[in-house]
Amino acid sequence: MNPDEGLVCCTAGDREFALREADVRQVVPGEKMRTVGGDDTIAGTLDLDGRAVPVFRLESVLGRTASPRHARGTGGHIAVTGDGREIVGWLVDGVVRTPLSDDTKLSPLPAIIGPAARSWFEALVKLDGTSILLIAPQYLNPLAQHTANPDAPTTFAPVGQGKTADATEPIVLLFSTPALPRSAAARFALNGRQVAAIAQPMSTIPVPGSATYVMGVAWWRDLVVPVIDFRGWSEHDDGTERRRQLIAQCGPRLGNALVAFEVDAEITLHRPGAGDQKAAGVPCPAFAAGMFDIGGEPVALLDLDLLPWAGAPQL
Repeated sequence: MNPDEGLVCCTAGDREFALREADVRQVVPGEKMRTVGGDDTIAGTLDLDGRAVPVFRLESVLGRTASPRHARGTGGHIAVTGDGREIVGWLVDGVVRTPLSDDTKLSPLPAIIGPAARSWFEALVKLDGTSILLIAPQYLNPLAQHTANPDAPTTFAPVGQGKTADATEPIVLLFSTPALPRSAAARFALNGRQVAAIAQPMSTIPVPGSATYVMGVAWWRDLVVPVIDFRGWSEHDDGTERRRQLIAQCGPRLGNALVAFEVDAEITLHRPGAGDQKAAGVPCPAFAAGMFDIGGEPVALLDLDLLPWAGAPQL
C-alpha cells in the first residue's frame, strides 16, 4: 500500500472496517439516501448526478445484523465506491479518513480462511495498535459481474518443499486438543519440525465470510495466522477457552501455511524409538497418518494437510 494513500475507516455496528482512500469516490450523509422497503440488505438509492445508485448496508452484506437505525434506514454515512455500472454506496455508522504511518503493517489473509473471506478482504491492517480488515469493494459488491477475486486463490497451491510428518522424525510433540474434528483419538503427535510455537491465547479478529472452522485470524510475528476450531459453536465452553495455542506449519498441499489451534495443558516432547509400534485394532482418524502405541497409549500421528479444509484439492 502506498503510504501516501491513506484509509477510510468505517464503523459498522461494533466493528470497524477499512477501504482504500483511492477506492472511495465520495462520502455523503445517510440522510441523502432514498430508502426502499422489502430487502434486508439494500438500504435504498442515492442520486449521484441524476443516476440512482444502490446503497447496501455493509453489516448485512457481511452477514452481520444491521444496527437498529440502519434497519430504519436513517442516519450514518455512505461511502461510494466503484466505476461504471458497478458504482454502489455502503451505509455505515461513521467514517474517518485515516493517514498511514511508518508503523502501519499490512498482510494478506491466508487461503485457509476460505475463498469468500479471502475475496471480500484484501488484507489485515495493523494501524496504531488496532487491527482492521481492508475491504475489496469490487468483490464484495452484490451487483458486481465478478464475484471472486482472481488474485485470491480458492484452492491451496503447494509451494516450497514441505515435509510430511512421519513417525521416524527425531522429535514429536504429544498433545490433546478439542479443536480437531471428532474422532476416536484422544492424543495426537505432530512432527516437531512443524511446531512454530506454543503461545498464550492470541487476540483473535473474526473475519466475515470465513470457513466454518475459522474462529478468526491473529497476528504472530507480523504474520496473519488463522485460528481454527472444527467444533460447532454450541460445543464451545467459555470456561475453558483460555487454553494455550499451538502454532503449526502445514505441509506442501496447503502451501506450508501456518495455523493455530487450542491445546490442553499436558504437552510432551517425545523422541520416537523402537518401542513405538503401530497400534493394532485402533481406529485411525481420516486426518492422521497412522495410530501408534507410545508409552502404552494410542496416539494419532496428525497430518494437518488431511483436515477437511474448504477449497482444498482432494487427494
